[in-house]
Amino acid sequence: MHTGKGTLILRDGRRLLLNYQFATDYDLVRSGYLYLDTSDIDPASYGNRMGLICEDGTAVEFVVIHFGDRHLAIAGRTVSLAA
Repeated sequence: MHTGKGTLILRDGRRLLLNYQFATDYDLVRSGYLYLDTSDIDPASYGNRMGLICEDGTAVEFVVIHFGDRHLAIAGRTVSLAA
């Protein structure tokens, strides 16, 4: 399990702090859970790719597989940050 803190970047520009727990941390693949209060996020935004910046600087582009009031289950891959 790979755990840490990060920032969720929403399409409207908002940034939300969260804790993450990746069950899969192999090569470029990431899957696991993001723990945060999701009550202020429009569920329609889960239909698009989303972004996460991990505390170590790793950027992850992902899709939401399942969500609840306090978590997002995700699957994605690491990406390069734009310079």
